Amino acid sequence: MKFWLKTLLVVLVLFVVALDISVVMIMNKSWSLNREREIQRASSEQALIANNIYENLTSIMSRGSSVDDEILHNVTYSYAKNYLQQGVTLQLWNQEQLLYPKDMNHLIKPDIPFEQIEEQGIHYIQFSHKLPPPYDHLLLVYTRDIEELYDNQRELNRFFVTINFTISPALMILLFLFIRQLTKPLRLLSKTTKHIAEGDYSERVLLYNKDEFGELSQNFNRMAEAIEQRMHELSEMAEEKQRIVDNLAHELRTPLTSMQGFAEYLRSANIGEEERGTATHYIWTETMRLKSLAFKLLDLSVVGRKPLELQRIPVEELFNSVQQTEMKNMRDSRIKLIVHRDIDYVYGDFDLLATFLVNCLENSIHASVEGGEIRLMAYELDEEAVLEVRDFGIGMTAQQVARAFEPFYRADSARSREHGGAGLGLSLCRQIAKAHDARLSLQSKQHSGTSVHLILQLHNNSSTTP
Repeated sequence: MKFWLKTLLVVLVLFVVALDISVVMIMNKSWSLNREREIQRASSEQALIANNIYENLTSIMSRGSSVDDEILHNVTYSYAKNYLQQGVTLQLWNQEQLLYPKDMNHLIKPDIPFEQIEEQGIHYIQFSHKLPPPYDHLLLVYTRDIEELYDNQRELNRFFVTINFTISPALMILLFLFIRQLTKPLRLLSKTTKHIAEGDYSERVLLYNKDEFGELSQNFNRMAEAIEQRMHELSEMAEEKQRIVDNLAHELRTPLTSMQGFAEYLRSANIGEEERGTATHYIWTETMRLKSLAFKLLDLSVVGRKPLELQRIPVEELFNSVQQTEMKNMRDSRIKLIVHRDIDYVYGDFDLLATFLVNCLENSIHASVEGGEIRLMAYELDEEAVLEVRDFGIGMTAQQVARAFEPFYRADSARSREHGGAGLGLSLCRQIAKAHDARLSLQSKQHSGTSVHLILQLHNNSSTTP
């Protein structure tokens, strides 16, 4: 059963029951008050009539006349005649003898002062009291017809039933409209969650109420935005991982195929020492390239999970470490490294920053011509620390710059393969920059050279040297 329907039924039942109970209690109270008022009225009238009869009898006695049964009958008749139109009847008893009315032998003398009786479907109230002395042997019975009171109560009951059957459907319609409007935000939330469950993460709840539902919709939309962003990130990660796997498979297939061919050639062919040396050298170079590939992939994996602890790093020490690492490559390529620094310290992870600079230097060495020049610089720009590696080699086109940070991408496949490159160096640099919350910039122009900038955040820059 729907929530709005359950709410409608519960509210309707509670309201109708509460209304009926309240009305019934009011009607019972009204009936009780009206009945009490009739009893009080009857009691007062009975006392008044008894007193008047007493005074009439006293007056007759004072004139010297005797009071007999006929006089008692006539006096009682005079009052009974006046009250008959009001639904009141009188009886006068002398001991066990009925004096008024005559010829009503079926009447029975009442034994109690007050009682409520019903005869032939008509309700009466009856009071029985003796007259004051010396006429206390006389009993005056006062009977009032209160059927009108019962008729009014029955009419009120019928009216209540009519109103109940009229109001209940109208109330149900009003409650239906009210509850449907009240639960509209829940239906919107349900519809939106259904769309999100079906994969439409852009769906939002368009609700601007300034109540709990409005607050719930805002929180839900924030949650949906977070889910959409997370799913987008997961999709990008999945695509990137698939691209890495595809590129890795491609990178492994070529050297493994060549190594297998040369290995079979060495095993089966009757070749000279020179050819054997050539084949062995090729197998060795391809093995070193695969080793480099494995280490770069490991570095990429570690950078993504490793918690970064920023330390104060002397720029001179960092540059010396990088120079020692690349000294042999620089010497073999006959390339000059020019070091320049305007700041003394940066803040970051020493090993990661060294890896960043080493990868940049290796790319610059591969892109430079023999006798060329590479610059390694550290300086302050707009209150930020900048580490820059610049070469004056073959450079890259705009299309190559746009893809430079993609895993396994190589601007010059032949040159990279010659030097054992796998196209992971700049991708690793991007990961290192991300770990430092730093900006990474690559500028290149074909036949003019390339420069890579690592721009550290404001709190990472150090004081400049005087």
